[in-house]
Amino acid sequence: MEEDLCDLEDLIQGNELADEYTQNVRLKPNTIKKRPKKQLKQSEQKQDTLEHTADDSEIKFNQSTNTQQNTIIPGIQNVYVKTFGCSHNISDSEFMMGQLAEYGYNLVENEKEADIILVNSCTVKNPSQDAFMTVVKSAKQQNKHIVVAGCVPQGDRNIPGLEDVSVIGISQIDRVVEVIEETLKGNTVRLLGKKALPSLDLPKIRKNNLIEIIPINTGCLGSCTYCKTKHARGKLGSYTLEAILARCEQVCEEGVKEIWLTSEDTGAYGRDIGTDISELLKHLVEKLPNDVMLRIGMTNPPYILEHMENISLILNHPRVFSFLHIPVQAGNNTVLENMNREYTREEFEYVCDYLKKNVPNVTLATDIICGFPSETNAQFEETISLVKKYEFPIINISQFYPRPGTAAMKMKKVPSIDVKSRSKKITEVFESFHRWDYLVGSIQKVWINDKEEKKGRQFQLVGHTKQYAKVLLPYNEELLGQSVLFKVEKALMWHIEGTILEINPKDQVQVGNDYFNKYVKIEKSKLEDKVKIIIQQQIQEELELEQQNATRSRQNNNNEKSFIKQYGVFIIAFYLILCGILQMYFL
Repeated sequence: MEEDLCDLEDLIQGNELADEYTQNVRLKPNTIKKRPKKQLKQSEQKQDTLEHTADDSEIKFNQSTNTQQNTIIPGIQNVYVKTFGCSHNISDSEFMMGQLAEYGYNLVENEKEADIILVNSCTVKNPSQDAFMTVVKSAKQQNKHIVVAGCVPQGDRNIPGLEDVSVIGISQIDRVVEVIEETLKGNTVRLLGKKALPSLDLPKIRKNNLIEIIPINTGCLGSCTYCKTKHARGKLGSYTLEAILARCEQVCEEGVKEIWLTSEDTGAYGRDIGTDISELLKHLVEKLPNDVMLRIGMTNPPYILEHMENISLILNHPRVFSFLHIPVQAGNNTVLENMNREYTREEFEYVCDYLKKNVPNVTLATDIICGFPSETNAQFEETISLVKKYEFPIINISQFYPRPGTAAMKMKKVPSIDVKSRSKKITEVFESFHRWDYLVGSIQKVWINDKEEKKGRQFQLVGHTKQYAKVLLPYNEELLGQSVLFKVEKALMWHIEGTILEINPKDQVQVGNDYFNKYVKIEKSKLEDKVKIIIQQQIQEELELEQQNATRSRQNNNNEKSFIKQYGVFIIAFYLILCGILQMYFL
């Protein structure tokens, strides 16, 4: 741990010159001042000074800060952490909380109890940034120390309202202890310089002890015209395969039951370091214990097109949820081109069709932006038709928000009334789908790894099927972290309900290092069994058809014989009379 935190200054221990400091008080980190060329005037010494460090970071020293603040004992204060945004942000917050806890800080769940507030921000949409700024404003009104992190300050260093608060950049989260300590002393810190990715070995406090979120890369290869996150996260930067596998093994030993792979685009993983997402997934599933599930994060269509066969194989793995989030954003090619999404509707449909064909009951989630600049009603109807075609069980529907500094900010806007109307229309279409009805009556394996609060402060268990259908169950703490056999009896809009049949059922499929070979054999065996059943059914149907035909034939023969018996004499008599008449006529 000492090596990981080499940025921190040593503690003062037994230093004779430290008469103004108590032992175990940390020195200002990375702020060794240059010798001034001239002595500052007394009036200047009372003003704040700005220090630039070697990594393009800034620390604003408040010279008027009282001695008590400058000599605080670090590691005893209360810290409240508030997180906005994606699972990547959640993981970053968990890493920062882990470091703070290891240095003795108390993590509290109420901002009123906090001495300092750490806010991790999201810049994807205006509402998320507005909510973030509301928290900052509230903290200021309470005279709390504030540190902000995440994509908002990283994407724009000059956000109004953040001038006097400390900022920690997305690649600087391994220095959160330094920033917290300096801020508590009354100084303003701005660590926004880009550097190597933070280690995956950092201590971590998970929001859910059973779920580990592993960032496999940061940034992306795209240049979407509406995206502000690109300004913050930057170009693609991937963790090594070895680092991710080591993290996976570590968290499994810690008792994690579910692993989420997260990034701005998991499909682009490894392209900057000579590997790819399919190679990572292949090695990961070989490391997974029998009781741990893997969820693959969001991927854009262009970067999985060449890996469809391997991705399908992975999604069929018994330790991987048959779930994939593939944002389409729009169903019209002109709109996609204006977004600079780097794929067509037809390519997106190919991905969906391939996965639906090769991964039984796969759940595909997507994103839709309503009212992108210059989008016409006819173009939006193509998005509606795409949504209806695939009936996505999960859709993140957003109205277009122009983000400062993006190319889309300068494009011709769609009237807000039309944007809202389109959002309402596609939401109504989405909510009309009976997404989970096909599961009713079936028996599913469910992994119970979460809980959520109901109205009235009562908790209920949350599980997911292999297809990642959400399951709600009455709260029973003993079931957390367990898997169950579950009979689906009711399908609602957002989840399914039913009855537990068995706890911790034994798996029918063996998983090991040679999974792929075994999987192929198993699937081949299953296919052969299915073929045998189909052939037997066809033979049985043919036999039944032959029996029916034979029965009909006998019935027809019997009917003919009965007819001859009943009317034969009359026919013969009529024939003889007719012959006699003809003979008399011609004679």
